[in-house]
Amino acid sequence: MVGAEGGLITETLTLIVEQESPPITEVPYAIIFLKMKPLKGEDVRRSVLSIPEVQSADRVFGSYNILCPIRATNLADLERVLLNVQTSSPGIDQTMTCIVKEVY
Repeated sequence: MVGAEGGLITETLTLIVEQESPPITEVPYAIIFLKMKPLKGEDVRRSVLSIPEVQSADRVFGSYNILCPIRATNLADLERVLLNVQTSSPGIDQTMTCIVKEVY
């Protein structure tokens, strides 16, 4: 788990949907949901928005507090960016990542 020894992230859940289909030919795209520690919202938003591949950092209601769409140049770059987002702020308590299979 990323940052577990330093108390940075207490739990991470990543969902990847795999199914027989043609290979993805579009730019890799994911949405990462962030749960923040109390009173850390603006710090977390600023941190993730400083990452160029993060399209936005939208505050939401529900189990997670911020939703970030991410675009990368390839799957290896997407993995790098996701790790960068997950470790960008000590105010992030938990993350969940969804890799987008198709964009309409």
